[in-house]
Amino acid sequence: MKTFAAESCYGVAAITAITVQNTQGVTSVHPLDPSLLRQSIEILLADVPIKAIKVGMLANRANAEIVGEILAAHPAIRSVLDPVIRSTSGLALLEPEGIAYIREHLLRHVRLITPNLDEAAALTEMKVENVEGMKAAAQKLVELGAPAVVVTGGHLDKAIDVFFDGATFETFAGDRIRPDNTHGTGCTFASAIAANLAQGRSLREAIVFAKAYVTEAIRKAYPIGSGRMPLNHLYRMQQTPRVADRVPAIPEPVH
Repeated sequence: MKTFAAESCYGVAAITAITVQNTQGVTSVHPLDPSLLRQSIEILLADVPIKAIKVGMLANRANAEIVGEILAAHPAIRSVLDPVIRSTSGLALLEPEGIAYIREHLLRHVRLITPNLDEAAALTEMKVENVEGMKAAAQKLVELGAPAVVVTGGHLDKAIDVFFDGATFETFAGDRIRPDNTHGTGCTFASAIAANLAQGRSLREAIVFAKAYVTEAIRKAYPIGSGRMPLNHLYRMQQTPRVADRVPAIPEPVH
């Protein structure tokens, strides 16, 4: 929600699961009832003009199937899938049956899928440890039905993302900034892409804008907790405005 707000969009949400977590890690996951998830999504679609959809943690196959059915029924809405499978602390956030459903069905119904190295490996059953492995995984995901893929490489020595749209590969490199300030980077990146797609930008433009936003949010992360610091999603609000911007104009005298 903070990412959408920062990117000039108004986000609405349908919750798939409740997690018990802090900056040190996730300790438990509690999926919501699939029928409640369906009602939450459908009532929003009936009321709000949705321009884009970001899909994140799904927790189980039942919830993944609900999302798949909704996306299949609304193919004109551009959607981005962040296939959350496991927390950084090691807890499973999606059951194996859910991983299989993403691989076999869900990735066909989104505009873009944004796995990290581990998620790309789990979905393709390939070893993904470097840029060449990222390219191979991206190509495999497109062969499985994904229209386009960004494999994110934030865990590499240099932050390199690999984009593949079925025809052309492109890499987006960035500095690896304060690697402990990365709590929520995958979710934020996918959300920023969705927000930029909602505003009419092309897929490549949305990726470029999102990477720039995430990079700066990492640079200005909040020093809270004793684990990995969360991104500062609203850093633009804390930037010092120019004097001309913050001094109110003097009104003309009234005669």
